[in-house]
Amino acid sequence: MEVQIFRTLGGIAGLAGLAIGMILFLYREILRKNVFPTLTKRDAYRLLRNIAILSWSIAMFGILGWAWSTAILHRSQPAPDGVAAAPDEALVIAGTVVDQSTNMGIGQATIVIDGQSSSFTSEDTGNFRIALPGINRDPVRLSVTKNGYFKVDQSVIPPTHALILQMRPK
Repeated sequence: MEVQIFRTLGGIAGLAGLAIGMILFLYREILRKNVFPTLTKRDAYRLLRNIAILSWSIAMFGILGWAWSTAILHRSQPAPDGVAAAPDEALVIAGTVVDQSTNMGIGQATIVIDGQSSSFTSEDTGNFRIALPGINRDPVRLSVTKNGYFKVDQSVIPPTHALILQMRPK
């Protein structure tokens, strides 16, 4: 019968369930022995106090063991991708140039970053990706032009990966 109880407690609450089951099993066995009527009140109190201290100590040891093993486990795992950019990596501005009225991508739109001599061109779907050298996170001004559309100027703070630049047809 005890095996089934431990299997159920372990399945539901894991290691904590097994620990609680062991403590309850210990208390039940002590009560079955019927030792309390033979003890003086002082000895019965000491026995209960020692059992409580032992249970608390085992619980604290288990919690400390869990915390220590979790800390070791997380320390040895590498950080997930994209959590923090390395200092020498370029910041990225990425997004889509779209027609304001249809929300369709505008291909071959010219994107210029103010203060830089180079220009970038959106793909046929309107998507673009610009890698900025350095790690300066100051706002940059983008100017987007395309024949048949009004010019768009917008400031962004890099990095950004879901920028939508809407152009209004002339």
